[in-house]
Amino acid sequence: MLKHLIYTVLAVLCLMTSASVRTGAQNVFEDKVSFDKTVHDFGDIMLSDGPQKCTFTLKNVSGAPVVIHRVTTSCGCTEPSWTQEPIRPGETGEISVVFSNDQGPYPFNKTVTVYIAGLSKPVILKVKGVAHDKQKTLSELFPISYGPLGFREKVVSAGQIEQGLARSVEVEVANTSGRKIEVRFTDMTPGLTVSMAGGVIPPRSKARIVCMIDTRAAGGEKWGKEPFSFSAVVDGKTYPCVLTVEALIKENFSSLTQEQKRAGALPQFESSSLELGTVREGSVLTGQFEVKNIGKDSFNIYKADASEPGLTVTLPGPVSFGSTGTLDVRVDTSGQSGEILNIITLITNSPTRPIINLFVVYNVE
Repeated sequence: MLKHLIYTVLAVLCLMTSASVRTGAQNVFEDKVSFDKTVHDFGDIMLSDGPQKCTFTLKNVSGAPVVIHRVTTSCGCTEPSWTQEPIRPGETGEISVVFSNDQGPYPFNKTVTVYIAGLSKPVILKVKGVAHDKQKTLSELFPISYGPLGFREKVVSAGQIEQGLARSVEVEVANTSGRKIEVRFTDMTPGLTVSMAGGVIPPRSKARIVCMIDTRAAGGEKWGKEPFSFSAVVDGKTYPCVLTVEALIKENFSSLTQEQKRAGALPQFESSSLELGTVREGSVLTGQFEVKNIGKDSFNIYKADASEPGLTVTLPGPVSFGSTGTLDVRVDTSGQSGEILNIITLITNSPTRPIINLFVVYNVE
């Protein structure tokens, strides 16, 4: 049962990793190509609208021609086409994607995988939106309301961001009232900037805001899962913390050669799961994970995030080559019940294992 549960969670985590949302002008991959966006959101569409098309533009920012070898999609409902000839330095190419929009009313999120010559791994693009079979009001589509300003949800993800880089995510908002509104943004977490073209949303209309997270502006000290929030000022009235943008910040190894990456820190855990048995609610549990560094560089854990409340981790200092370190785990089960699977996400300096998931399992009666 435990193994099945952990394998299921691992599969979900892998999908989440591959589906990282990274949009905006900062989308540079291995200093060779840049994309105008990596996510296209069709927003709300009707089934009666028929097939929908979008285009991703990439630019060659290297000193040699690049070639798009192949483009694949996660579903037969998305059909790609792309620039076939070599793209010279400074020039651009395109990847067009047609979504068939014929599979019924549902939210969709499709992956487009782009293989480019010279890149060590493919570029992941996304097309998403919500297909409807009947019209809905703006208030139904944007249920999180702050006066006349509506949001679809309270929290959005900007995916994974490497230190030293910036990523942005577009968020659709709506004016659900019958008059135009003026909107600006304030109280942004350091490292976050939020902008909207024009600053005015016509009555009963949608608009897009751009939330940009820049790890450099955040001081380069944030690691792991980090929330960034902001407030909105609508017609002079301030609404605090209207949206939280979450990002997973990890180490940047782009300046290392392949040889340096292979020679980097390499953690080897004695076990990736810790079973703490069945206990009464309110009990305090403890346990340990042991890790040995079999890489040449010292192994360092920048941060440990827990998926559930009540769990704290005491991290070891740098673990030198051939040495072993201990992660001490403490769990306070107050307010918990049933079987608990707590996922500890480690952010590390290992080029081959920058993100590591460990599992703590117990049952509270």
